[in-house]
Formats: sequence, C-alpha cells, structure tokens
Amino acid sequence: MGEHIGFIGLGNIGKPIADNIARGGYTLSVYDLAGTKERAPMGAFVASSVSQVAERANIVFLCLPSLSSISTVVAEISKANCQADAVVVNTSTAGPTAARAAYDQLSQKGIRYADAPISGSVARAGEGHLAVMFSGEEGLFERLEPVLNTFGNNLFNLGVETGHGQRMKLLNNSLIHTAFVITSEALAFGEKGGLDMKTMLDVINVSSGQNFASQHFFPNHVLTETYDSAAQISISDKDIGLFVEEARAQGTGHTVAKAASGMIRMLSDQSPDVDQTMIYPFIRDGGKPQQ
Repeated sequence: MGEHIGFIGLGNIGKPIADNIARGGYTLSVYDLAGTKERAPMGAFVASSVSQVAERANIVFLCLPSLSSISTVVAEISKANCQADAVVVNTSTAGPTAARAAYDQLSQKGIRYADAPISGSVARAGEGHLAVMFSGEEGLFERLEPVLNTFGNNLFNLGVETGHGQRMKLLNNSLIHTAFVITSEALAFGEKGGLDMKTMLDVINVSSGQNFASQHFFPNHVLTETYDSAAQISISDKDIGLFVEEARAQGTGHTVAKAASGMIRMLSDQSPDVDQTMIYPFIRDGGKPQQ
C-alpha cells in the first residue's frame, strides 16, 4: 500500500477501526494518550506522541472522545513537520462548527482536512460494518475510499462542504438518543403496569414503534441487564448536546432533542462513566443515581 496511515485514539471504537486498517495491509503508526502499546494493532509502529504520528504518516485518522481532545490534537498536528500530501481525517463526533475550525487551522499549514464520522456499535466496528459520513475537498474521497472501505461497509460522500459529514452525524445521533429516551419512558410505563419487557420488545419490533434502541440496545444490553454497549453516557451527553447547540445557533427546531438532552445530562452529571444504556433504569427509577 502506498499510503502510510496514522491513527490517534485507540478507544472502544478507535481500536477496532485501527485493527481493520492494519488488516487491510496498510503501514500504520498509532498513538493513544491513555496508553498505546497494549492497544496497538499487530505490526503497527507505536508512536510516543501525536507529532510523531503526524510526521510519519500522510493520512492521519482521529477517533477522539471530546471537543477539547480534538482541538488539542489538531493544534499539535498543525505544529508538526507534516508531509506535503498530509490529510487529517476526523472520525470523531465534533459538529460542523468544530470541523470548520479544524479545517481553517490545518489549511494554514497546508494540511488538508476531511470529516468521516462513523455510526455503529463496537461489534460492528470489529466486523468492519460501520456507516461512514464523509465530506471533504474535491478528490479526497477517491483517495481515502480504499482505507475507509477497511472499516466501513456503507460509505456516504456528502460533498465538498466542510462540516457536512459532521452535520449528518449530529442529526443521526439526535435520532438515536431521543429514541432511546422515549423508548425508555415507554417501556418503563409498560413495566410499571405489569407488562414483560421481552414481550413488549417483541410487539414493538414488528410494529410502528420500532427503532434502533428497541431493536439493538434494549434486547442486547438492557433486557440482559448487562448494560455493556461500550459507550459512556458522557459521550451521549456530548453528542446530543452538540446537536442542540448547533440547531439553536442556526435557528432550527430542537425542542424534543433538548428534552432528551436534559434527561441524558442528569444521568451524566451523576455518573458520567456508566454505560449509555443505563439511561433506562435511570428513567425507570425516577432519576435515582445509577452505579
């Protein structure tokens, strides 16, 4: 493979993405602030810093948990001695405002930028079955498509406008998070009235109320009482909060999303590290602290 890939952020989603890129035959350099060596794909170069990745690779992927971490890493890359054809690809959820800020900062240094936020579970990431929502300058999608195909089986090119990929990701996330909250309220209503959760899910999932929460999160992580979707409620809080902020800024409706965001924020403020699927017992139990 001609491209040298850098990957920064080897968390729950980042690690399986990086593993799939490595399995695709690409030369890979990786870094994670929380510890790189034990998370690195087999055969990857274990870098000691963001700058070392940026100087070795000509395509650098970011998979980071927060706006502050994205901003910090972009600033470090912009100061590195990057290659002439360098491009930064952000798979994180950041929103269009942050995307434009990253683009502006990197372009001043001659570094290209693209959005490629992803959607799917940790299991789907391991299988290489993620949806990828791409936007970037002319020609970048064609260059990056072979790498994106190593971890995504549904690639969507949303055009050359910086931030369109992020805009798509935020509206998608607003749907799943609001669906999770209202599905939790509905099932808590049913359980309190004596209905069995499995029976309710069986009915909902062949009826008009079905959604991703009822089809995936509840059967796999709530009904089993494992609460192990591998995504913290603090990430949900960030994502739905970003949608509300961006919608408010552009003057579009966000009443339902704001209500869902408020419920998610209450749990995140109490217990930021619990799994996102703990929103169900939180709602069912009237907002009592969840461990």
